[in-house]
Amino acid sequence: MLDRVVGIMKGFTIILVLLVSLLAAGCVSSPAPTPVPTVTPTATVSPVPTLIGNNDEAHIQFFYSPGTETEYGGMQKAAPGYLLYIYKVNVSSDKPVQTSLDWFGVEYKVNETDPVQDSRAFIPYIEYPEKTIGSGLGSARGEIFIELPAKMAPGYPKIYYYKPLDKQQGQYKIYDKVYGVVGDVQ
Repeated sequence: MLDRVVGIMKGFTIILVLLVSLLAAGCVSSPAPTPVPTVTPTATVSPVPTLIGNNDEAHIQFFYSPGTETEYGGMQKAAPGYLLYIYKVNVSSDKPVQTSLDWFGVEYKVNETDPVQDSRAFIPYIEYPEKTIGSGLGSARGEIFIELPAKMAPGYPKIYYYKPLDKQQGQYKIYDKVYGVVGDVQ
């Protein structure tokens, strides 16, 4: 249907250019206006709900406040050469998505020449909710813990928010890792 409309518009454009050329040359007087046919689009019914922004990609904002400890509240003690990395987090979305602890991961490396390691081994002493966030539903705030080597290459560890697409549920998806930004988690 779009091709037909484009074809009609091209035809009108050619006629208009010819008329303007003839008028400029003084060969033709102004013609009486002729009605222009209009194309009325027909509505189609979609079997799926209308997507916000016409796509299924949700955009995440992820802020965190970092900290480290060798022991946390008498419940957990880091192994020798390791620290407990404690992240206070605040995650929000522009579209409704499910959130839980299994969305978080940490990339790290001890030495600059080491390959990047990826860990999702968060300690079960967590305070992060499982809920739907975004689009008027609010954000998710909490505190998460992971044990990692005490010595890190510059710029590491890097905490991120992402779950493989085949494990994501719901209509809206997060297609790329979203690295946290140090900021206000209130």
